[in-house]
Amino acid sequence: MGPFFKNLSNELTKQHIDVHRIVLNGGDQFYAGENNIAYKDGLHGWPSFLIRFLRENNIATVITFGDCRSYHFDAKRVCLTQNIRYFALEEGYLRPNYITVEEGGVNGYSPITHQAIEAYKPIHSPEYESVIPGNFLRRIIYSVIYYNTGLLKRFVFENYEHHRSFSPLFEAFFWIRSFFRKWIYKLCEPSSNKIFKVKSGFLVPLQVFNDAQIEFHSNYNIIEDFIIEVMTSFSGSKSNHCLVFKHHPMDRGHVNYKKIIRTKAAELNIQDRVNYIHDQHLPTLLKSCKGVVTINSTTALQAFYHGAPVKVMGEALFDIKGLTHQGDISSFWQSPEEPDGIFSDQFKAYLLDHGQINGSFYCQYSMTIRNLIAYLKKLKAI
Repeated sequence: MGPFFKNLSNELTKQHIDVHRIVLNGGDQFYAGENNIAYKDGLHGWPSFLIRFLRENNIATVITFGDCRSYHFDAKRVCLTQNIRYFALEEGYLRPNYITVEEGGVNGYSPITHQAIEAYKPIHSPEYESVIPGNFLRRIIYSVIYYNTGLLKRFVFENYEHHRSFSPLFEAFFWIRSFFRKWIYKLCEPSSNKIFKVKSGFLVPLQVFNDAQIEFHSNYNIIEDFIIEVMTSFSGSKSNHCLVFKHHPMDRGHVNYKKIIRTKAAELNIQDRVNYIHDQHLPTLLKSCKGVVTINSTTALQAFYHGAPVKVMGEALFDIKGLTHQGDISSFWQSPEEPDGIFSDQFKAYLLDHGQINGSFYCQYSMTIRNLIAYLKKLKAI
């Protein structure tokens, strides 16, 4: 996440709040600055170390980025046993102008309920908030530094276990390949406006192949399992519509599902009704599609805005009556339930007042950290 957490720690310290930063690898340590504690053992010893550390330093609140990475998930379990408040930060549910902070966990672990949304009276005025500028180049630079410093210090943190490849060479290869694939797909694939022009259909936005949300909040081990289940169900529905799989843009250089989709479509005899696309404009697709099938992607929140029906195949905070199709997937192909427009607006308003912080992990740090600290103080977490 670059220098975000370092800046957060510095600001909390200025406000006379004691902060302890635990780093797990060289990349963490580089961005943490001087005020950090290095944990160098493996995952097996992590919970006992953390229990000891929390007690010795009288910790009241723990904050992590994400709640499904192994170290962070174990930290959450430890906090529950020690009666310590646990908050997970994530990319915003409502992007690109927000980051997410929730107590107890995000998405499938979110404490948000239908009853709370229905009874809520909105107080937020998002029109007065800042628009976050594009920051993709910064993210690339932060990642390059993170992976390379992690490599340089790999012998210091030799027991560290990353949630994906931790090699800068591998990551560089995937992103270079992604760049070339983007231009190939742009030349070879139809535009967003043409996808559903001839025949309306269902959109399946795929998530990144190593998304921890899939492991913890679904019954799928890999994306391929999800693809096969969706195609098998679709073939049995006898639907006259088409089925369109959209590759995740962050996954472009890492994996390609063309072979498995083509093979399975031929096996099910639906090859004339199945398409596989990559970088087409998502809002245009959502406006035109008959429905959206997802494991638990926050693409669903954009679908609600455009009035597209959504079927969730995993666990998600937004999989509730009034927003998503509550029947099984076989009924979705025939009679997809549209989101309730009024309840959808209420849901968005509730999110804006509960855990959506105007700001970014990659820029506008002063504003973001100011808003985040104010929210945590409101919850009496710091």
